[in-house]
Parts: sequence; C-alpha cells; structure tokens
Amino acid sequence: MQKIEMKKKLKMQMRTWYGLNASVIIGPGFLHRAGWRGFLIPHPPIVNWLLRWGLRENERHSLSFTHEFGHFQSAPLALPYTAGMLAVPFATGRLSLSVIIMVFISTHAASEIMAEIITVMSDIQFYRKCYEKITIIPRIIFWFLITALTIAGWIILL
Repeated sequence: MQKIEMKKKLKMQMRTWYGLNASVIIGPGFLHRAGWRGFLIPHPPIVNWLLRWGLRENERHSLSFTHEFGHFQSAPLALPYTAGMLAVPFATGRLSLSVIIMVFISTHAASEIMAEIITVMSDIQFYRKCYEKITIIPRIIFWFLITALTIAGWIILL
C-alpha cells in the first residue's frame, strides 16, 4: 500500500482564469486543504491517492496540485451543473434525502472528471511521462467508478 502521510506542509497558490486566488495545501498528515483566503476546506485526497498510485513523490505532488486547482478552474461549470441537477427533484416533486445524496455524489463525481481532464490537458506530455512505467489499473478503476457515479445521478433524475 502506498503511504501518503506527509510530515511537512506544501502550499501553492494560483489565480484562476476568472480571477479567484485559490490556495491548496498538501500535508502535513493525510488531508488536503483547498480554498481561498482563510477559507480552506479539509478533505481526504482519495481521488489523488488512487490516481497517483505508484508515482514518485514529486510527480504525485505536482499532479495532485494541478488536480486540486482543476476543481477551482472548473467551478464555473461545476456549480451551475450541480444547481441544475438539484433543481430537477425540486421541480418534479421527487425530492427525498436519498435523491439529494445521490445527486451530490453524482455531481461530485462529475467535478472529479472535470478536474482530472484539466490535469491531463494542462501538460499532457508530463502526464504521459509520469505514468510511463505505472500500471493503468488504478486509472481504469477511477474512470469506471467516477463515470458510473455520474451516470447514476442522471438515471435517478430520469
């Protein structure tokens, strides 16, 4: 099993294309923190842990930072998408806790897809080089599960 427990804190800041100054902190410990100014949301890096399986530390950190910033870069698409998906159960009268939970899971999965596409497209040669000698299985698991969760949200709303 790959150990990600970090003893030091790595911090990066970036300005998004729409002007937000975003911050991402990796470590110390297992959690990542992402946000802007003093509002940083701690979260477990499950997606980065799976996708970066087997990478060297520098590659893992570089791609993890790009992925986390990808969430900020895609927020102008992800937020209206989430709002639209949540509006459907309200509009159709099929509102329940289980539907809302599934919609949140589904829209979060779609956000992970957008962030990873941004990661790949930000420097596709670097991305390919990082994974040259790494098994593709964790990435297949990621893309299969995350796509299935995204589609499951659509099916529930139909």
